[in-house]
Amino acid sequence: MKKVLFFALGLVVMVSLNAQNETFPLLFSQYGVNGTAASIGKAGAIGALGGDIMSANYNPAGLGLYRRSEMSLSMGLDITSTKSQFNGIQADDSRPSFNYGNMGFVLDIDNGKGNWRHVQLTFGLNRLMNFSNKTKIVRPGLTSSFINDNVLDNITSLNDDFISSGVVDTAYDGITDTYFISSVYETGDEFDQIKSIKESGYINEFSMSLSGNYNNILYLGATLGIPFGSYSCKTSFSEERFVSGISTGYYNYNTQQDLSVAGINLKLGAIVRPVSWVRLGAAIHTPTYYSTVDDYYAEVEYNSWSGGWYPTFEYSMRTPWKFMGNLAFVIGNNKSPISGTISLDYERTDYNFMSFSFDDDIMRETRLNTSIDNNFTGANNIRLGGELKLDRLYLRAGYAYFGNPYKENVNDAAWNYITCGVGYKGQSFFFDLAYAYGKTEGGKYYMYTNDMNPATTLSTTKNLIQTTIGFKF
Repeated sequence: MKKVLFFALGLVVMVSLNAQNETFPLLFSQYGVNGTAASIGKAGAIGALGGDIMSANYNPAGLGLYRRSEMSLSMGLDITSTKSQFNGIQADDSRPSFNYGNMGFVLDIDNGKGNWRHVQLTFGLNRLMNFSNKTKIVRPGLTSSFINDNVLDNITSLNDDFISSGVVDTAYDGITDTYFISSVYETGDEFDQIKSIKESGYINEFSMSLSGNYNNILYLGATLGIPFGSYSCKTSFSEERFVSGISTGYYNYNTQQDLSVAGINLKLGAIVRPVSWVRLGAAIHTPTYYSTVDDYYAEVEYNSWSGGWYPTFEYSMRTPWKFMGNLAFVIGNNKSPISGTISLDYERTDYNFMSFSFDDDIMRETRLNTSIDNNFTGANNIRLGGELKLDRLYLRAGYAYFGNPYKENVNDAAWNYITCGVGYKGQSFFFDLAYAYGKTEGGKYYMYTNDMNPATTLSTTKNLIQTTIGFKF
């Protein structure tokens, strides 16, 4: 069936609102488990324990537990795999990648017998998130096409890539001065669709921290964080048309979205040690205010090729506040041949607080922020870790749960992590090795706007192997 195009030939293609969506701030708000091998081995439950350079990103008061200066470097391997399910059809894909974890320096200043026993200056470059992933979705035997459901009703110019490539045809009525558009992909017995999604990128944070130890009872710390990173998502979508069981051809629709961000935040924390074997902590993280550069590319391949880069967007994003409570029990001390710790962190993150800000497009800003209000809510995150010290050998294990940031029935992006690790600490050298297994399942994915087919469910797993080497002096 033909549809009417009401725009003149010379109109410029308009960028769709799909160029940005409400999930972008979420990408830079959910971190998972990363950093030093020692913190990963305990699932990041180091808020009240401290003594790890990653404390700068959890509770910076934990840096006040240092009594010697330290340098460390962490790196490893991250293997992320995703399974998709659509009407019983499963497709698997995975992507291994190098994982930078951490590089940092803690300068400990010993004040001797003063009330402020130790003061620390800490500088770190920490990996908060690794976006590397691949997803494949296969949807055979559909009764309606992407062209009919989404493209024809949204074409705003005769310069549209689907017209230029030949997927959509045009006809001119000189009597009514009207253009008509149509496509063989409007109708057909069945349509097969395949989509590949390739993600890459990272969030690193350069941190500068000041911390102190007051009489071995009160520990205070502050971190100025300067996160920066990039996110790239390349998609390849193919749709094949069948008439009476015979293929009549297919087209490819490829897109690429590149985000570059830089931001700033502040983290404040405190730890109290009422007795030698108990530590209580609390921390607050301000939102990160990101400046974003957004580039978008699209192309259609059929009878000919048509596509290119759209104009660059620049805008701001804001991530949620984070509030943390920490508890740790310490058995023994550094001189004990056998000792250990058990630690628990609770974190409340209000994802509904995320937002966009555009300097010159209040309509786009309002629509995106309204979508955030409608889809996101607060989430509870829990991290539990344990460590057993056998002379110079350390054995670690942990569990972390990152709650679903979406409102009920919208989507499910909760993560569960199980971790373990081992470490060795000499007089001036230490080495740690950790493994983390993370999984999220039950996520809903719709192929495109106005997709009337059932949602594809996604299940993603992460396998992270991390090592850390360091020196104390």
